[in-house]
Order: sequence, then structure tokens, then C-alpha cells
Amino acid sequence: MKVSSKKIASGVGWVAVSSLGNQGLRLLVKLVLARLLLPEHYGLIGMAAVFTSFVRMISEFGMGAALIQKKEEELTEDHYVTAFWTNLGVSLLGYAITALILSPVAVWFYDEPILGSLLPVIAISIILDALYIIPKAKLSRQLDFRPQAIISIISVVLAGGIAVYLAFNDWGVWSLAFNSIVVSVVSGILYFFHTRWLPSFSFSKSAFLSLFSFGGYVLVERIFYFLTNNIDYLLIGKLIGSKALGVYTLAFILTDAFRTKVMNIFNKVLFPAYSSMQGDTAVLKKYYLGVVHLNANILIPIMVVFIALARPIILIGFGEEWLGTVVPLRILSLSVIIHAISGTVSTVIKSTGRADLIVKINSLLTLLVTVPAIAVGSIWFGIAGAAWGVFTYKTIGLLVYQRYINQIIGVPFVRLLEKIYKPTLASALAGIVAYLWSESTSLDTMIVLVSGGLFIVIFYGVYLNIFEKELITKLRAIVKRKKR
Repeated sequence: MKVSSKKIASGVGWVAVSSLGNQGLRLLVKLVLARLLLPEHYGLIGMAAVFTSFVRMISEFGMGAALIQKKEEELTEDHYVTAFWTNLGVSLLGYAITALILSPVAVWFYDEPILGSLLPVIAISIILDALYIIPKAKLSRQLDFRPQAIISIISVVLAGGIAVYLAFNDWGVWSLAFNSIVVSVVSGILYFFHTRWLPSFSFSKSAFLSLFSFGGYVLVERIFYFLTNNIDYLLIGKLIGSKALGVYTLAFILTDAFRTKVMNIFNKVLFPAYSSMQGDTAVLKKYYLGVVHLNANILIPIMVVFIALARPIILIGFGEEWLGTVVPLRILSLSVIIHAISGTVSTVIKSTGRADLIVKINSLLTLLVTVPAIAVGSIWFGIAGAAWGVFTYKTIGLLVYQRYINQIIGVPFVRLLEKIYKPTLASALAGIVAYLWSESTSLDTMIVLVSGGLFIVIFYGVYLNIFEKELITKLRAIVKRKKR
């Protein structure tokens, strides 16, 4: 079943509502919590997340991606039921391992006794998430993202309100821990009432093998992706301590949160859409390059704001105790720009059934580039060195992935540069002016932040209206279509 451009545009629109609204609310909550909590609290959550995020990723077992990737005629109810019981069983096992094994390991590794009780609490959400993964997969296959957007925003609002209430009442790090649990509880309840889907008590070995033939590669790919994206947390927490990790975590949250949310807007919609285009290289190429172009026009100017105005952003938003975030924030923003250039490259490769190729690429990058770069950077230069390590592996990863995307759908690196060089130059010029202004003036910090931010927004708005008229026209057409 081919997916229409209108369906894709609608999906992108609703995922954008979910992701951007979700992210805005999360940032608002984090802004309030950062005023109420200490860097050490965020550092402890970062330490715990290294372990719980790994278990969460394993528990999904690649089943959700496998359900989405398969063609409609290949799926039966047995596939959904089998995927559900597989996820739930692995999640329960993962929770037991977290509580009994990983918690004491975390305490020993970081020398932080509180992790012994923190990990089992945070890990509860792993089991809860398994209860609604199939309803999400069903809706994603249909590119029906409206209910997912509504559920996501409601969950974040309720969880954020509870977290802030707990922080006001001196719950400290536990206010952050319970936040994820509330999100999972509310999401599970709302997904059930929307889909009314319940599994039967059955399990199909053939359905499991059919899903795992693809999902297994996705699982291994995610393991290496996890190692790549969490080795910095592991090393900073171990080598420098919880306060340094808290400072680094804030920088990572501010930058990577935008990257993941913007990329998810496309990946959630385009993975099922790309999967339906298997065999049509010309269409895949068209959509991929279009996403690269749009991605660059969204992420690059946002990251330039962080680079140019990092100091006033941290001072106004979080306070002087977070000033150590400024340098890693700038470096990680550069890393996001590098990542943005590649667009949805891994999604394109995965949608063509080549999840095995992603596993090979990520395993080599993790072992040969990521771990050495971040380890050396952390040991010699602290959190700034870890951030430069991230920048290094993002850059090398871009070049490696681009070689394969050229082989699969015929997009050479020069075609990417054609799509991103104008927004990059426009953003850089605006950023340089804003940075020089912020560093040379003695005006109030709030005035510096507002004036510098407004200059970048206005400058880039003028650029869009002069050099990106076609893109603006397409976006306006999508908005008009959604209003009808």
C-alpha cells in the first residue's frame, strides 16, 4: 500500500504538534526544576539513565519497528499478540535484572548509594511502557498521529505538574524519578481508552520468528546506538562526578532534545512511509533530500542560538550554578548541526530492509571512534573534552553513512551540501553578529538575550522569505490542507 503525500504531510503535522508541544512543555518543566534542584540531582538521574535506558531499549526487542516495517498483507493478529507478550516478558525480566543486579553495580561503579533505590523506581516505567507499545505501533502503521500527539501532551502536562509539586516540597532527585512513571501511567491509560486493544492469551512461534528476523537487527542496532550515545554519561559520571554529569546533562538535554524531537517528527512518519516505498528509489531520494533541506532550516538556526547566546541562556534560564554548561552546550550544538545534515539516513536504510547494514556501521563506529574519542576527551579535558568527542564521532558517522546512502538511493555528499549550505551560511552570519553583541555589551543579561535572539529570528526570517520561497509555499500549503 503506497502512502500519499497528503497522508505523510498530515502525519508530519501531528507529530510536529506532539514533539514540539511536548518538548516545549518538557523544557518549561526542566526550567522550573533547574531552579529548584541542583546539578547533582540531574547528575544522579543521568547515572541511573545509563542503566535503565539500556534495559528499556532491550525490552522493546525491536518488535515495534518490525510491526511497522512489514507489509500489510504479511501481518495478522498473531503478530501483534506475540509482539505484546514478548515485550512484556522481556520487560519484566529486565526489571528484575535492574533491581537485583544493575542497581548494586551502579552503586559500586559510581560510588553513589542512592542509586540502589533510585534505579528500581525509575525502571517501573519500563514495564508500564510495554503495555501500550502495540497500540502505538498500530496507529503509526496507519500514520494516525493525532491521538498520539494528544496523549503525549496530556501525559507531559500531568507528569510535569506533579514533578514540580514534588520539587517544591523538597523531594529532590525523586521529583525527577517519578516524572517518567507518571508519563507512562497516563499514556498507558489513554492509549487503552483510545484503541480498546487487548491481547489474547496466545503466542505464535512463527509470528515471533517473522518479526525477529527484522527486529533482531533493529535491537542490535539500538544497542550500539545506545552505547554510542551514553558512553559520555558513563565516563563523565565515573571520572568526574555527579555535579559535572549534571552540568553536562543539561547541555545535552537542551541540544539533543531539539534534535531528537525534530528528527522524530520525520522518523515516526517516514519509517512507515519509506517502508511502503520499497523498490521506488526515485521517490525515496526525493523525500530524503526534502527532509534534509527542511531539517537544516529548522535545526541549524536553533543550534546557532545556543552557540551564540549560551551564556545569557544559562544565566537567565538556570542560574549561576549552571554556568559550567556554557562550553559543552556550544560544542554539543555544533554536533547537532553535523547530525542534522544527514537527515533521516538511518531511517532510509532501515526502511529498505537493511537493518543489518546499520548494525555493522554502528558497531564499527562505536568501537573504533565513539568510545576512544569520548574516553580520551573526558580524561584529558573533562566535560568539554567529552563534548568534543561527541562532535568527532558525529562528523565521522556522517561521512560513513553518506557513503552508503549514495550506494542505496544515489545521493552523493555534494547533493547534501546543495541542500544545507544556504541555511548554514545564513545561520552562521546571524550567529556571529549575535555572539559579538553578547560578548561586547555591558547591558543587562536579559536585554542581551532578548535582543540577540530577536536579531537571529528576524535575520533568518528575512532569509527564508527571500531564498526559501518554495519551502515556505509548501509549508503553507500543508497548513491550509490541515485546516480544511
